[in-house]
Amino acid sequence: MSGQRAAAEPYTTQFSTTVRSVDGRDVRLETTYFYAESGGQPADTGRIGTTRVEDVRLKDGEIVHELAEPDAVREGQSVLCTIDWERRMYCMRAHTAGHALYGAARRLFDDVDYAGFDIGAPDGDLGGDESVRIDLRTDAEIDDATLADLERAVNRVVWDAHDVAWETTPADDAVDRDDVACDARSTEGLAGDGSGGTEADRLVTIEDWSVTACGGTHVRNTREIGPVTVIDWSNPEEGRTRIEFGVGPAGIERRGDEKRAARAAARRLGVGVEEVPAALDRLRETRDEPFARDG
Repeated sequence: MSGQRAAAEPYTTQFSTTVRSVDGRDVRLETTYFYAESGGQPADTGRIGTTRVEDVRLKDGEIVHELAEPDAVREGQSVLCTIDWERRMYCMRAHTAGHALYGAARRLFDDVDYAGFDIGAPDGDLGGDESVRIDLRTDAEIDDATLADLERAVNRVVWDAHDVAWETTPADDAVDRDDVACDARSTEGLAGDGSGGTEADRLVTIEDWSVTACGGTHVRNTREIGPVTVIDWSNPEEGRTRIEFGVGPAGIERRGDEKRAARAAARRLGVGVEEVPAALDRLRETRDEPFARDG
């Protein structure tokens, strides 16, 4: 099997297997569905037997599980493993939302390429104040109106319930396809260099919307993503635009905060919400008029 089993079967969150090796807190299993941190997606957490799994990472092409306690299991032991479903599902939703947003960007901008992705580690209260970000290579002008257009397009894809599928494909075929989004890490994974990377010989397709080389975990239909709130944008370097967005609790809380603020501003200005920008412009002009006359 190419890539991580978790990417191929993301809804598997409980399984039995055998401990292959133990080195203090580091454990290798004969078979695992834990997702090792890769491609901007945090690692799964959960339990092996009764012991907490605090981290999962790729080392020399193998998945290593870091337990909360050393020597908590022994080589050859049969164990029942449980993956934290809430954390896994948050990452599945966030990762699929990133692909949906990229598809929206390709429709809104004339020239855009995928340039990176990162899910804020969903610790504690999942989502919390954490945001997800996607990096795009584009020279397009980004402003608040653009963010609103991106958010509207992504949430329309969620509402329209597009099927999501994943498959493996020959590396050369994926790299040569114009419709496939690949960043540098994805290309390394497709090249089969054993680095772990994004294990990007797996293509993730949102029906009639986007195709991305990605080895993360994803939901089966966009309706499972839930509401998406585009938060902000920045330019970490020339030609690179970073879009931050929230899913789940983070997206819901942000949207609520913005709505409360917009309504409060509208009430104080005595206008409708949609008229707030024009009312502020008039207020600014009135404030500046005396200074203009004095000049």
